[in-house]
Amino acid sequence: MTKQKRKKAKRLSQHHICPSSRGGSDHESNIVYINSKAHEKLHSLFANMTPVESIEYLVRYFWKGNWDFVKNALERRDG
Repeated sequence: MTKQKRKKAKRLSQHHICPSSRGGSDHESNIVYINSKAHEKLHSLFANMTPVESIEYLVRYFWKGNWDFVKNALERRDG
């Protein structure tokens, strides 16, 4: 990895959880800071989707409609 790519990966980028173009606010509760490389990948995969739309996309195209996968993962996470 070149020095320029390493530097870019370390920079933080502002990301709206609910996209501003979809009605999301600029309030701090709707903004997270992630490294710029991850931010590019997120938009590359999910474009301008809301979090719920992103999960629905994953279930539909990656987990073949298996909502139990999401349910079980959340149950494991919540203990």
